[in-house]
Amino acid sequence: MRDKDLYARILGIKSPWQVSGVELALSEGEVTVHVEQEEGVQHWCPTCGEVSPGYDSRKRKWRHLDTCQYKTILVADVPRVKCK
Repeated sequence: MRDKDLYARILGIKSPWQVSGVELALSEGEVTVHVEQEEGVQHWCPTCGEVSPGYDSRKRKWRHLDTCQYKTILVADVPRVKCK
């Protein structure tokens, strides 16, 4: 099993999101998992649930539960939408 598939399963990442890369920093005791949306995905307003056009995204980082003894960091460009 490849590292991307392994981390997608461990972290429960499902469509429309996917693991695009995994970086292991042994000296820092850290695993960084890069997550991105699949191409052509529609965005929904988190408040009303309507399909809404996206206007930009922000790169965010989160600390996840540790993977074995390694600190696990998720990195993703989170889309922002414009709702009516």
